[in-house]
Amino acid sequence: MNKGFTLIETMVSLSVLLLAVLSSTRILVAALGQTRGAAIRFRVLQQLDYYKNYLGSLPLDAAELAAGTHHRQEGELRVDWRVEDAGAALKRVRLLAKARHYALALVLHRSRFILAVQS
Repeated sequence: MNKGFTLIETMVSLSVLLLAVLSSTRILVAALGQTRGAAIRFRVLQQLDYYKNYLGSLPLDAAELAAGTHHRQEGELRVDWRVEDAGAALKRVRLLAKARHYALALVLHRSRFILAVQS
C-alpha cells in the first residue's frame, strides 16, 4: 500500500482552502469599505463642527455672514452655507457638509443680543 494522498484528494483540499481564502477576502474588503466610509463621515462631521464654530465667532457684518449662499471646497469635501435674515438683529445660517454619498446639515442662529451678552 502506498502512503500519501491521491491527486483527487489534494485537489479537493486545495479547492476547500481556496474557498476559505476567497470568503475571508470578501470579508476583508467589506471591512475596509466600512472603515473608509466611517473616516469620510468623521471628516464631514469635523468640518461641519469647524464651520459652526468659525461662523459663530464672526461678527454679524462679516462677509461670510452676508445674506445669500456661500461655499468652500476642500478636496472631495464641500461645505455650503446659506445665510438668511430672520429679523432685525437675527440671522439664520444653514450649514451643509457633504462628501461622496454622505451629507450632514445643521442650522444655527446668530443675533446681536447673544453677541452683546457674550462680550
